[in-house]
Amino acid sequence: MLAVLSGGTGTPKLLQGLARLLEQEELTIIVNTAEDLELSGLHVSPDIDTVMYTLAGIVNEETWYGIRRDTFACHDLLERLGEPELLRIGDRDRAVKLYRTLQLQRGKPLSEVTGELCARFRVGAKVLPMSDDRVQTRIDTEAGVMPFHEYWVQRRAVDRVKGMSFEGVENAKPAPGVLDAIKEAQAVIIGPSNPVTSIGPILAMEDIWMALIRNREQVIAVSPIVGKAAVSGPAGELMKGVGYEVSPLGVARFYREYASTLLIDWSDKGLAGKIDEIGIRAVPADLLMPDVSSRVRLAREVLELAGVQK
Repeated sequence: MLAVLSGGTGTPKLLQGLARLLEQEELTIIVNTAEDLELSGLHVSPDIDTVMYTLAGIVNEETWYGIRRDTFACHDLLERLGEPELLRIGDRDRAVKLYRTLQLQRGKPLSEVTGELCARFRVGAKVLPMSDDRVQTRIDTEAGVMPFHEYWVQRRAVDRVKGMSFEGVENAKPAPGVLDAIKEAQAVIIGPSNPVTSIGPILAMEDIWMALIRNREQVIAVSPIVGKAAVSGPAGELMKGVGYEVSPLGVARFYREYASTLLIDWSDKGLAGKIDEIGIRAVPADLLMPDVSSRVRLAREVLELAGVQK
């Protein structure tokens, strides 16, 4: 079994490749929930839904959010009625979020509801929220402290980042199955998601980072930074804001406690020696994943490093 830490849009692309090479039942995905939010009365878990839709084969690959060929009648009518939404939610996607909200209101934990939804979508992998407890990312900027989606979606990351926090993380416990997955996995893959806001909240949970440190030799990270820029999203601005160099070397320093191996892009192979010096083995690979074949190719390289031959 492989465990994968996921959030954002980078890791789901790698998951798509892994799912072409492995039975989904061989995968356990531990997903960031610190970007969950309330929207139009709905509990929105964007990272969980992207993972679930990817493994179900229905994700919108143009945005890596929502369901392919969804309609937006409800969202558009709300806007015309004077109730615009921060996120554009499709009609079928909205039904999923409504189901989640109703089940949570009935007292079910997020992990149980996620398992039910995955079963309905015939997802064979085990998809686990990092916690059933509420953790919320707060971005400290020159314009003030704000939730992640206000910073990234509403304000388009125009504000200089000064720091960040994960509200509630000190009291949050890993969801059932998370620690067992890390302990029992043949390898733990930290996917190519934003280290700061997508993977960072998972690592901020004490029980999880301790489990990763104990199993460090089995942990393989994939850099979301190529050259001096993020492949996608605001990872560069956020890394800089919390004091890390925007480069694979900065990623290595961020993960040095948790990972023994870091995949970097071939174009960054000149940094391999410096990365090795800080205690992480650097392995060059082609990290860009513009299509399915490239995602499968990278997934195969990850599996070879993990000792899984496919």
